Amino acid sequence: MIIGFEILPLVVNTLSMLLAASLVFGVTYYLVNRFLEEQRKSRLLELKKETAKIITPVKLQAYERLTLFLDRISPDNLVLRHSKSNQTAADLRSELIRSITSEYDHNISQQIYVSNSVWSVIKGVKEQIIGIVEVCFKNSKPGDTGPELGKQILTYLMEQKEIPTQRAIELLKNELEVIL
Repeated sequence: MIIGFEILPLVVNTLSMLLAASLVFGVTYYLVNRFLEEQRKSRLLELKKETAKIITPVKLQAYERLTLFLDRISPDNLVLRHSKSNQTAADLRSELIRSITSEYDHNISQQIYVSNSVWSVIKGVKEQIIGIVEVCFKNSKPGDTGPELGKQILTYLMEQKEIPTQRAIELLKNELEVIL
């Protein structure tokens, strides 16, 4: 029995040391994890800031390019650039559609820098402009010249309350204001 009484204080001391060590370890583990998590968040924030410095100018350039695209496919600009006096209506129609498609293909990569809704509007405007050209061509007479088709397209635009490209440019400006 004497041995049992001598072991009991040793066991109690050992258990109290283990409890104290466990408590210190637990608190240390918690504090180190918290510190590391804060460091991770801080580094992530720093990376986002660095990325924003690089991406923001590229995004601005995308908005500029899409605005230029919309201006270039605006029917009035298209007709002025592509209409020639010795051209048939069919030739002008083909040239306008080719130009619209070419401009669109040249700018298709810009979609990754704008919202899905803006890109949908851009695609829709392209289709609307092609549709305007097609409607005016179908309404033209068989012997019409390119300039006569161009005049029909411009007259059609003047009858509309709003030009599709202008509406899309306003949408680009509004989205850009929100981003900046």
